[in-house]
Amino acid sequence: MAHNLVIDNGSYEIKIGTTAMAAPIKVQNAIIRTRDKRILQGDQISTLSELSGIVFRRPIEKGQLTAWSIEKPIWDSSFITVRAQVPEFEISDSNLILTEAPYTLKQLSQQTDQMVFEEFGVQSYYRCIPQSLVPWNDDNQKLLGGPQSMKKEMDDFQLVIDSGFECTWVVPMVHGVPLWNSIRKLPIGGRFLNGVLRELISFRYYDVTDETVLVNNIKESTCFLSSDFNESLSKIHELKNLKRSSPKFDSLNKDNLVVDYVLPDYKTTATGYVLEKGQPQDDLQILTLYDERFSVPEVLFYPEIVRLETKAGLVKTILDSLNSCPELIRPLLTANMVLVGGTAKLPNYKERLYSELRSVLRQDYTIRICQSDETYVWHSGVDLFDKSFEKGRVTKQEYEEHGMNIIRKKFKTS
Repeated sequence: MAHNLVIDNGSYEIKIGTTAMAAPIKVQNAIIRTRDKRILQGDQISTLSELSGIVFRRPIEKGQLTAWSIEKPIWDSSFITVRAQVPEFEISDSNLILTEAPYTLKQLSQQTDQMVFEEFGVQSYYRCIPQSLVPWNDDNQKLLGGPQSMKKEMDDFQLVIDSGFECTWVVPMVHGVPLWNSIRKLPIGGRFLNGVLRELISFRYYDVTDETVLVNNIKESTCFLSSDFNESLSKIHELKNLKRSSPKFDSLNKDNLVVDYVLPDYKTTATGYVLEKGQPQDDLQILTLYDERFSVPEVLFYPEIVRLETKAGLVKTILDSLNSCPELIRPLLTANMVLVGGTAKLPNYKERLYSELRSVLRQDYTIRICQSDETYVWHSGVDLFDKSFEKGRVTKQEYEEHGMNIIRKKFKTS
């Protein structure tokens, strides 16, 4: 029996699973080298007691899958994990939906196609950009929260903002098809924010240049987007001049702008954690975070903060994409905006984006932004299997008869 398999092949994490599974398996898309020179796959990081000095090597760099020598073992291990949940699963008996980044180099896409058919031997295959799967999700209307009368517009017109590890993509979707000439890329994502945070902490407090995992954990645990950046900076300036024990400090810090992060000691914690108010601080190494919490994510909207004057921020990137679309459909796109990607999970991301867009878009435009979960693209691929997969797929027989010609004819990711 053929199984339907969806692989959302992200640069940070793979979401993989069959349509028989309620949720995908999440796998770190990397191999790691520990301080004692051991080589492990990314999903084995949870078995390590010490995470200091880990070096990551990822098969996807700058959105391009360049290293199948790394990717193949990760996939092979993932298939074993899938088989643990679906015992009869075999990749050679499966139909596959696979995602790759927009504008992937043709030579690299062809290499992927060859691996899929010649190495893994799938029965049929559909390759697409992850953003193009979003319109097929059965939960779109529920997610967007629009009225039933707007169901057709919500299905046919969407602006997908994919803020991931490598970068942020803005992709207008019309009738399930990307408007390729209107796709825009902001080269700032989770990896870049990690780099900025690493530099700030290393310059101001402790040297964390070799602490990749720790910096990522600090970002995910403490960073957020401020509703008013300048106001938050002013409060931080006041807080730095006050004693922690003063009542005024607690009053100003009621929104927890200043937090204490407990650094790992590799005895009680390997990743560190945010210290809650009232918890004892004895024998703990504390990193107190001030404006770093919101200054780092602010780079998404204003790259000039870190002297990237030539880069447009997120709002300008969205406006550029919208202005390149036909004027008639622009209000339909702004009324159906979907956030996907791990970086979009930053607290207050959705609210801040709405506020920024409301101040620059026409007042008669409806702005509706919905926050999806991190498996939304994978679930969208699952729903596509029940709708139009057979129309767009390439079968193994077609590939053997026509080779790359049939793939170039049916697939388009650039």
